[in-house]
Amino acid sequence: MAALPVVHFCQFHPKDQDIRVVGSELDGGTSLSGISQPTQVDGGGYWMADISNMAFGGRSDARRQETLAWRACNSLFSGGGRAVVPFCDRWNQPVGPFHSVPHDDDTSFDDGALYGSPGASASVLNVVNGETDGLNCTILDIAIVSEKPLIAGERFTHVHATWLDRCYEIFSLTPITGGWRINIQPGIRGGIAVGDPLDFDNPRCVMRRVSAPTNAINMGIFGSASIQLAEDMRQPS
Repeated sequence: MAALPVVHFCQFHPKDQDIRVVGSELDGGTSLSGISQPTQVDGGGYWMADISNMAFGGRSDARRQETLAWRACNSLFSGGGRAVVPFCDRWNQPVGPFHSVPHDDDTSFDDGALYGSPGASASVLNVVNGETDGLNCTILDIAIVSEKPLIAGERFTHVHATWLDRCYEIFSLTPITGGWRINIQPGIRGGIAVGDPLDFDNPRCVMRRVSAPTNAINMGIFGSASIQLAEDMRQPS
């Protein structure tokens, strides 16, 4: 399967973003004691992202490139197009801030590049529940080496052969021998296996646009935009 394009919305300088798992519930009615019985009917939910108050564009070449990148982004998502969207959530991950570290003598490489943060390394120890091959699994045992300890709320990406990059969020965890047992949402797409790597450094997901395209320009130079995205749940071909 061909790789999907990656769209970094941080390049458009959004002031606000709301990235969350949403679901559909049915209320089964209220009992005589006044207690309602809601039931989730969507198989565990899916990701939604509202990225708003973006501001970009200007007179410099770099700012011009931002405007053109936004136009290209609009075209990319037209007609149900999809892309891998990083969540830009590193500050809330079990890793250090993204910065570079020079050599011990404070010099960089010959090309000016510096060392990057080590980040986290994680993999699956055991698939606890779910269907055949781990489809819809919501409980995993994992091994992880990270710069910060897990406390729940972190996100990670698992790359499936056909469903590609899919993001999951930890909502509770328990220490086990050699790692953690984690409860996650939504359920695993496609499947997962012992030994599969999990990426805590760069949570991301395959998304599609669900809002109307926008391309507002002020004074013919300065752009502003908002976009709503949803996890692409179409069955891979």
